[in-house]
Amino acid sequence: MFNKRSFLAIVVSIIIVFTTTFGMLMYLDRRDYRIFLGNQYQKDLYEIVSNVEALQASLSKVPVTMSEKQGIILFSEIWRQAGAAQDKLNSLPISHEALSQTSKFLSQVGDFSYTLLKRSSSGQSLNEVELKTLEKLNDYAGFLNVKLHELQQEVSQGKIDWTEIKLKGKVLFSQQLQNPVDVKFEQISKELQQYPTLIYDGPFSENVLNIKPKVLSEPKISIDEAKRIVKDILGNDKVQSIDTYSNKQGGKIPVYPFKVKMKGNKEATVDVDISQNGGKVVYLLDTREVKGSKISMKQAVEKGMKFLDSIGYRDMIPSYTLKYDNIALINYVYVQDKVVVYPDQIKLKIALDNGDIIGVEAQHYLVAHTERKIPKPRITPQEARNNVSRNLNIKNVRLTLIPMESLREVLCYEFYGEYKGEKFIVYINAMDGVEERILKIMDTPNGELTM
Repeated sequence: MFNKRSFLAIVVSIIIVFTTTFGMLMYLDRRDYRIFLGNQYQKDLYEIVSNVEALQASLSKVPVTMSEKQGIILFSEIWRQAGAAQDKLNSLPISHEALSQTSKFLSQVGDFSYTLLKRSSSGQSLNEVELKTLEKLNDYAGFLNVKLHELQQEVSQGKIDWTEIKLKGKVLFSQQLQNPVDVKFEQISKELQQYPTLIYDGPFSENVLNIKPKVLSEPKISIDEAKRIVKDILGNDKVQSIDTYSNKQGGKIPVYPFKVKMKGNKEATVDVDISQNGGKVVYLLDTREVKGSKISMKQAVEKGMKFLDSIGYRDMIPSYTLKYDNIALINYVYVQDKVVVYPDQIKLKIALDNGDIIGVEAQHYLVAHTERKIPKPRITPQEARNNVSRNLNIKNVRLTLIPMESLREVLCYEFYGEYKGEKFIVYINAMDGVEERILKIMDTPNGELTM
């Protein structure tokens, strides 16, 4: 009896020691992860603050420079700083509705400066309206700078815990408490909504976003119909629950905003915005972690095309692809009558572990898309080719419709070619032969970018 009791006591002691040790190791591992995560977010915030400080400084210098060379340098710096700040901003654990206005502001400042950079490079001076716009942008950049410093100070003082925000999500902020970082950026967004409209030829042009969205002409659907659409997209058997995440119904495109919990994944959620007119997906973001790459970029592109077709976005082809952190970012454009229609574009994020669609941005498509009456070219491809530099070794030619200034789209021949090992795209107006735009394609470790 004694030996049996002794044996049981030893076994129980071993179990207690094992579980205690295991628990301690798990605690230490989780603590280290939390520290790492917090440090990473802190580093990203520090870089955002540095970029916005530099952005404001560069904006402030523009009105006092008379040198064409210095103007080119300054606009290049503003463009780079705005892009870097936006990139880091999107890595923070902040809801997209709180972040959207700040992200949009940085995007448009960057694109506006890029447009002025091109004009300065061609010897054109800034006009009075552009100078006043830059001064106003400087004021708003200063406001953003102050608010970011306040946020940085609150984090340093321990008032905000990044890891709590990331790991506990809504549970942490129950009983009508809100994510303090979301609150801070919602305050910033209210102020940034007043910054001046920017007029330039660029992918984020206010002129495109300010036109009446074409999707508003479609019949309105109910919130229950919108929920059924969400279930059809994500899979009826995979959805655990659907709730609205905001009282807001959208901006230019009224939406039903949903937060979806998926079965088998307690932490990850899927944010989905469905347009009230037509029941189209405007925005989708799946927060699940993508741990590896098992499918190729070619397979991801094909899965993206099938997905778009299945949810009503048909006749789409891939425009460019990027790969980062086991995720494919693919831009698709609409094709009508063999003409590539660049204003109608949709971005997808595709998980490379299993091919799931984890991100959709379709606002530009829903604003611009309509069945157009595309004119016939007045010049032939060969006539257009005569207006392209002979130095360019042309590999491909196709007809495209590209967005320009307010409410104007231009039919162009798109010449893709190479010069001294570098890739370029030249757009020649198909009606009068004018060279409308030149893009340089940059090869990066993650894919190709146009400049």
